[in-house]
Amino acid sequence: MVLLELPESEVVETFMERGWTDGLPVVPPTPPRVEAMLATAGLAPDDVVGGIPRRGRVLTAELAAVNAVMAGCKPEYFPIAVTAMGAALDPVVNANATFTSTGGAATCIVVSGAMATEIGMNAGHNALGPGNRANITIGRAVRLMARNVFGAASGDMDASSLGNAAKLSLCFAELDPPEPWQPLRTRLGFDDADTTVTVMATEASRQIANHLSEDPEDLVRTFASVIRVPGSFPVGKGGQGVLVVGPEHSLALRNAGLTQAEVAERVVRASRIHPDELVANGVPLEVDSAHDMTPGEDGLLPSIVSPDDLVLVTAGGGGPGWSAYMPGFAPAIHSRAVTRRVRTAADEVPDCGPDACEVDFSRLGSSLTTPAR
Repeated sequence: MVLLELPESEVVETFMERGWTDGLPVVPPTPPRVEAMLATAGLAPDDVVGGIPRRGRVLTAELAAVNAVMAGCKPEYFPIAVTAMGAALDPVVNANATFTSTGGAATCIVVSGAMATEIGMNAGHNALGPGNRANITIGRAVRLMARNVFGAASGDMDASSLGNAAKLSLCFAELDPPEPWQPLRTRLGFDDADTTVTVMATEASRQIANHLSEDPEDLVRTFASVIRVPGSFPVGKGGQGVLVVGPEHSLALRNAGLTQAEVAERVVRASRIHPDELVANGVPLEVDSAHDMTPGEDGLLPSIVSPDDLVLVTAGGGGPGWSAYMPGFAPAIHSRAVTRRVRTAADEVPDCGPDACEVDFSRLGSSLTTPAR
């Protein structure tokens, strides 16, 4: 890595002029700060975190640490931040599209497990908003990485027609639900002691309000009404989404005896849409496209592919009855969520969980490999 020597007072303006920031001031990534990041994750500077073969670029651990420092992360945040970066670069997520699409995808990061609490992440009041350093800077680190390593900046490779504020940072922790509901990590097949990071390319969050009913079917219909908006790109084509269920709504659903799987199944079923409703709202049905818009036996089209494609997570503080939804930025054939286990310097080998998560860098040349740990 080439070192740039600058007076501390000139760092922010120089980085702004060179296009290395997201428009906000940054922390100078001095060698000691970068080394402190790497130490917490047990990574060497040249370890490869991920890459985008079509662009011929890779993310090394050192570059990941540089962007985490710039974002304002503390060293103890780095294991989660670098895990999120690696997940965002998984081929299944399709970073080549998600970082640069005209749709302006945000990188939604959901952290589940004890490490989120240990580093002070927010899962309660304002979990999706400002005010928590860990939430904001981890999400920001991922976006700075996309900008500085892979060119996803306005005027370069980010073609967002409008964009949204969630592109700065969209990162929060899960609030572990009371039994019999289970936290996201265990429902995905990880151990309860693990901390996991789930990454999905999404739009910004949409508020869901139902302050007057505790009836589970009313809540399901309310959730579905926000998901099945005809003007949302994945609706009728089958996408994914993150449904954040707030405390009052989750309590009502638990009291009704519904499991999270049953809630997801009912919401996905209720969010299906009739082709006529799309057309009535000015959205023509696609013909001879990559998206299969053939109605099912019930004559309806999916907004969410299946219950497994709805990431249902609990978070938020007490109030009159709020939840939120982040729709996948595009149909699931273009991009899907990825979950990985967070590893630290104490781990001997990388472990991405039940599913293989190795990245194929063959198109970049045989000299590029993932670290053997």
